[in-house]
Amino acid sequence: MTRTRRSAAPGVRRKRAYHHRDLRQALVAAALDALPEVGAERLSLRDIARRAGVSPAAPYHHFADKDALIAVVAGECAQLMLDALDAAVTEAGDDQRRRFQLTGIAFIKFAVTYPAHFRAMELPGMTTNMPAEIKRRFDAFYAEEGRRMREAQRQGLIAPLPFDRLILAATSLVHGLAHLLINGATEAKAGDVEHAVQLARDVTAVFGVGVLPRDAPKARRTR
Repeated sequence: MTRTRRSAAPGVRRKRAYHHRDLRQALVAAALDALPEVGAERLSLRDIARRAGVSPAAPYHHFADKDALIAVVAGECAQLMLDALDAAVTEAGDDQRRRFQLTGIAFIKFAVTYPAHFRAMELPGMTTNMPAEIKRRFDAFYAEEGRRMREAQRQGLIAPLPFDRLILAATSLVHGLAHLLINGATEAKAGDVEHAVQLARDVTAVFGVGVLPRDAPKARRTR
C-alpha cells in the first residue's frame, strides 16, 4: 500500500528541519536580526522560534532562556570584533599612533563585514551580557590600549588633549562612519569592504592631522 504524502493545510507554515547544530546557529542568526528591531528587553524565545521557522519549544534545546541566547549573541559579536582589533595591533606593533589608527580602521571593517553583529553590539547592555571570559578579554584589551595611549601622550607622541574627550572624539568618528557605511549613506556600496577600508584610512588620517592649517598639511595614509 502506497502512502499519500499530505500537504500542509492552507495557511499553515511548514516548520524548517534543522540539524541539531544548525538549529543553534539559526537561532543566533534570528536573534541578531531581531535585536536591533525589538531590543534586548522585548526579545522573546517564542519570537525567535517564529523567525527561525521552528516550534516554540525548539529554542529550549539550546538555551535555558532568552538571557542565555543574548549572552551567546553578545559573545559572538565581541569575539569577531576582538579578533579584528587583535589583528590590527599585531600589525601596528609598538607604534602607538599607528595602533590608534589601525584599531579604528579594524572596527569599521568589522562593522561593514558583519553589519548584523555591529548593530547588535551597539545596543545597550550587550557588552555586560557577554560571557565572563570574553568580557575579561574585552575589558583587558581596552584597558591596555588606554594605558598605551596615556603613555604616548606623556611622551609627546599624541596631543595633550583631555584623554576622555580624545577617546570620545575618536569613538564618535569610527562609530559614525561605520553607521554611514552600513546604512548606504556614503559613495561606498553596502558590503564593499575594500572601499570601506579605504574610506576609513582616509577619514582616520584626517583625524590624526586635524583641520587647522599648517606648513605641511599632508595626511599620513596607512597602507
